[in-house]
Amino acid sequence: MALQSIGYNGQPSRDPFRRVDPPIIVLIDLTTLFPNQPHRTGRYTPNGLQMHKVVEGRLTWWALCEQGGWYGRVTYDIVHGSKKDTVTHWVPGWVLKRKNYPPDRSR
Repeated sequence: MALQSIGYNGQPSRDPFRRVDPPIIVLIDLTTLFPNQPHRTGRYTPNGLQMHKVVEGRLTWWALCEQGGWYGRVTYDIVHGSKKDTVTHWVPGWVLKRKNYPPDRSR
């Protein structure tokens, strides 16, 4: 006989991971995800990372953190100059917005 898994306080725990299959196209607000420090100084760098825009990404997983907040595992491109790098990582769910196909024209 298999024993049931035990979680916090002896209660059964649910799996905190939820696969998104097929992946969902989402918009990721990089300015919110990577905020600037206040009172910063700097100058324009033509081939620097473009971190102040909304980019399109692919959401493949949802997961709960220990404190109960939702995080999405997303893959998206970071552009720098004429190049780009693809990154995948966990971001807070409130930074993500599902992309509408087709765009919502009811507003």
